Amino acid sequence: MEERLKNLRKSMDQTAFPELNFTEEHRKAIQEKIYKEDKEDTIFIAVMQLLVQEKTGYELVKLLRGRGIRKFEENEGIVYSFLHQLEQEGYLNACWNDSNMKLYRLNNKGTKLLRKSEKQSIAKSFAFKELLER
Repeated sequence: MEERLKNLRKSMDQTAFPELNFTEEHRKAIQEKIYKEDKEDTIFIAVMQLLVQEKTGYELVKLLRGRGIRKFEENEGIVYSFLHQLEQEGYLNACWNDSNMKLYRLNNKGTKLLRKSEKQSIAKSFAFKELLER
């Protein structure tokens, strides 16, 4: 079987892809794109984990910064629109406190999404590490 696959690859290189050069730069660009997507998953999970306990948007940005996530430092509006979207989709409960600050917290639906995302992230992280080691 392995010999047939080698022959198929050789045949494809000669007929279908003769001008295609897959350089080291291409490989690195693809890995960076995968890593960036993985990083976005990490940010999503971090936000959800922090919202297990009630937090304001400001507290959330501060805690994300503490975890080394600096994506929101110059644009906190992204956090608030993200929180609003999660609230609209029914993953967060929000309420106003006595100081007129809006507090966010995961509800049951959000907690289930967090657990599912963490499991997928672990599997994806393992697959990504395997890919990089090749």
